[in-house]
Amino acid sequence: MAEKQKRPKQLQFDFGQAVVPVAKQGGQKKNSKAGQSDKKRQDKTKTTRKAEVRKSHTLQPRTKTKKVEPPPLGKRKGYRTPLASRLLLLLLFLMILILFWAWFSTQRPVQLESQDMQRTVIAVTIEPGMTARSVSQLLEQVGVITDYSALLSYFVAHDLATIIRSGSYLMDASMSFEQIADVLTSMPDELSLTIPPAFTIQSIDRYLVNRIGLKEGSFIKATEDLAIAYGLSFSEGWLLSGTYTVNRKRAAADLALHMYNSMLTELTKHLGSDLLQHYSIEDLLIVASMIQAETQNPQQMPLISSVIHNRLKNGEPLGIDATTRYELDDWYNPIPKEALETKSPYNTRRRAGLPPSGICSPGAEALQAAFFPADTEYFYYLHGYDKAIHPGKTYEDHKRNITLYR
Repeated sequence: MAEKQKRPKQLQFDFGQAVVPVAKQGGQKKNSKAGQSDKKRQDKTKTTRKAEVRKSHTLQPRTKTKKVEPPPLGKRKGYRTPLASRLLLLLLFLMILILFWAWFSTQRPVQLESQDMQRTVIAVTIEPGMTARSVSQLLEQVGVITDYSALLSYFVAHDLATIIRSGSYLMDASMSFEQIADVLTSMPDELSLTIPPAFTIQSIDRYLVNRIGLKEGSFIKATEDLAIAYGLSFSEGWLLSGTYTVNRKRAAADLALHMYNSMLTELTKHLGSDLLQHYSIEDLLIVASMIQAETQNPQQMPLISSVIHNRLKNGEPLGIDATTRYELDDWYNPIPKEALETKSPYNTRRRAGLPPSGICSPGAEALQAAFFPADTEYFYYLHGYDKAIHPGKTYEDHKRNITLYR
């Protein structure tokens, strides 16, 4: 048998994905067709590979897409407020504006009226022997007038310079020269007025109306002017009861000034009280007025004062019914139950501490007891039908006294 002819061994080259066989030099002629076929396949593979390589280099990076922002709600067509609704809101706003303007217009006269009532009241004391010039200069210094020489010229022109009367006066900064001269030079039509202890400002005002025909409210206004002139927190309690001589023409202002000045004189006797280390003078004046309203018997006053101070020290309600009576301005009828249950500033059953002001005009004995109370351990007292005062240390003692003396 003829020996088979051996095929030339082929070399293989790897071009990535395609494996192309290559014949050795010795068998090239005999296998020319096969070589041509392999060459075509190789060319095709190279072309494909070049295309792939070219394609991979020509790829563009992915562009970052912009974030889409939705339009604001007010700009979205679907959310836009209808025209009718917008017109309704505008109409509502105009109505509110009109109502506010109407309210403001009604309030302006009241506000202006209250501003007109806020006067500057000045206390002036003309000492004996002062000349018309020194009086005019004093009135300029305290702010009653702005030009003392003009007032002095008025005194001289009307022959009033030698008849200016000494005394204490309440003057309004808006007073005319004629009004000032009338106050300082008028001949007094004097009368004597007696104000009993425990009289309130209201009751003094009613007394002056009935006694001398004074206009109702005149004394109340005079005490308000007094508080302004001397910078007092309140006027009730600053007036000492007693007998006073006043000018009938200006009885209200004269009486208020005399009662206040007498209180200042009386207070100088009690400035050595140890209680002034813990309480103000006004606090003790309030205590004095409560003592005076609780009893007219000077012998009972130190004991009542001790009960008030013991309760104040312990932070307990004072339980003084007279403060509620003052608030009601009723000193005779039974106190209504609802008044005792209301937490008003003057209800000392419901609120601890002192009321915001005095409740009457105290006398000298009540003032003495307020500054110098008796030293006791009592927290309760009551006035029995026997007209005596019965104290108690505890509530049980107090209930026993109620059973025995009421």
